[in-house]
Amino acid sequence: MPSDAEMAVYAKSLPPIYHDIMAAFPVIEPGRKAGSGLAFQTLAIHFANTKRGHGLEEIREACKQLADSGFVEIRNTIFVHPTDLGEQLIAVVTGGPRAANIVVPQLPTRNW
Repeated sequence: MPSDAEMAVYAKSLPPIYHDIMAAFPVIEPGRKAGSGLAFQTLAIHFANTKRGHGLEEIREACKQLADSGFVEIRNTIFVHPTDLGEQLIAVVTGGPRAANIVVPQLPTRNW
């Protein structure tokens, strides 16, 4: 895993679509847990609403390249989930904290 300083240097070289995709995760879902995914269509709607100009097919191709580089995983052909490396990139791109791993307590055993 690269250092945050190394990731910051890398992030500065990102073309806008990659920066926008990674920055969109905490904007669309502020309380998300680490690795929580978004649908391609959700990203497309977000970019349309924010006038970023990235279309659905462009988003799919960019996400495929992000997956090929280990920043995200594509699941069920429509969801993009950041990996640990992707979470680091999101934090660097946004200047915010990394998403937390949320732990929910076990449900008690039923007594009936």
